[in-house]
Amino acid sequence: MRKYTVLAAVLLVTGIVTLSPAQTWTVEQVTDNTEPDKYPFVNAVSSGLMIVYMHNDGDDEVFYANNFSGSWNTSRITDNSRPDGGLDIASNYNEEIAHISIIWLETPDAEISYCTGSPGSWNTERVTDDAEVDAWPTLAIDKQGYIHMAFYKAVPGDREIFYTNNTTGDWEFEQVTDNATEDSYPWIALDSDDNPHIVYADATHLWYTEKTTGIWSTPEMITDGVGASSYPFLALDAEDNCHVSYGKHDGADFEIYYANNVTAGWPEAKVTTNDYDDMNPTLILDPNRDVHIAFMGGEPDKEIYYANNTSGIWTSSRITDNSIDDNVKMGRFFAVCAGRIGHVFFWNNSDGDNEIYHAYSNSPLFEAVEETAPVTTPLSIKLDRGISGSTVHYSIPHAGHVSLKVYDASGSLIKTLVNSYRPEGNHTVIWNGETDDGVHAAPGVCFYHLVAGGQKTSAKAVLK
Repeated sequence: MRKYTVLAAVLLVTGIVTLSPAQTWTVEQVTDNTEPDKYPFVNAVSSGLMIVYMHNDGDDEVFYANNFSGSWNTSRITDNSRPDGGLDIASNYNEEIAHISIIWLETPDAEISYCTGSPGSWNTERVTDDAEVDAWPTLAIDKQGYIHMAFYKAVPGDREIFYTNNTTGDWEFEQVTDNATEDSYPWIALDSDDNPHIVYADATHLWYTEKTTGIWSTPEMITDGVGASSYPFLALDAEDNCHVSYGKHDGADFEIYYANNVTAGWPEAKVTTNDYDDMNPTLILDPNRDVHIAFMGGEPDKEIYYANNTSGIWTSSRITDNSIDDNVKMGRFFAVCAGRIGHVFFWNNSDGDNEIYHAYSNSPLFEAVEETAPVTTPLSIKLDRGISGSTVHYSIPHAGHVSLKVYDASGSLIKTLVNSYRPEGNHTVIWNGETDDGVHAAPGVCFYHLVAGGQKTSAKAVLK
């Protein structure tokens, strides 16, 4: 694994060259083989970083890697005779289960799959199955652990934006846009109530729509004078305001722009001003609602850059500085971990074929925000018996997998009440006294066992 450090050199602030702050980045090589690897996307969890990327071993396949052990370990997800590509990756912060959206070619069209799991246990299911091109699936996870996905479909005549989720157990589809333009490259985010928000591009505009009242809102124009290659990226802050980064041609070349709907009208800020193309931005919001953007600049070879507005003005600096093309694809290639360290994933062919690289900041990108320690919900069970059965009230301190089972006095399992992901907080489940086999349990002493987040507790009751 090779490492090198790059000093952040000059900043470009609305055309004014200023000295960079003393931010440095260390770059490590993630993959090292004789076959091309590219298009890495990243998600930060409590155990470390997980990425999905494309590996070509004759055709494109989807691979996964994480650094949970301190070094990078890879895992193959797909292995077939068609091109596959992972487009997005997400996970609940305290879990090591990855959720991945996959686009794959099924001649003559493209289809979408969803994959979840971890190395050694991958489960892939088909999301779309039609004769149209379904592409660019981006995803988000709600508080219940369900997947929400936005993508575009080549319907007869043009492209439209579609939305799907698996909250009912099946993938339910909704057409979000219906017009005469080529709507492409959507990005999705969920608000605090798990409502979906989507940004997307057509040939000349960026648009925003949301579904907070049961129907999709009339699309709002974020900006004009752009093209489908502007590749918008969306993030929501703690107040559910939307923040969008994108590329836009300023008449001379492509530059990075940023807009939000904190106030009406989507005010736009120009992040970079230089004499070469800047493209493919992705953004992170810190707790102060300052914006951090990673992007690719070509000058004349492609380099990776970082920008922020923490000082009240936009400043940008180099992450890489070499004589080869460092590439990123639009999407989630930039993350910040709990230590406020920035992590950017890219690829280049410095060793003769494309390999994946990881750049991380040598100091935090922003200062910590002092917060009042949250009140921790204790792990607990309370039982109430009613006419229809027993009502089990249980509380868990952290979101994650929960097991709640009922055993008889001999230790034999009677009923599994909960065996799935649950968000932090208080929950209720009703047991009518039936066993897992559907018969009424025998009277006598029973025990409710609750396991969550490595903690255990139990409660005793008497079945009548």
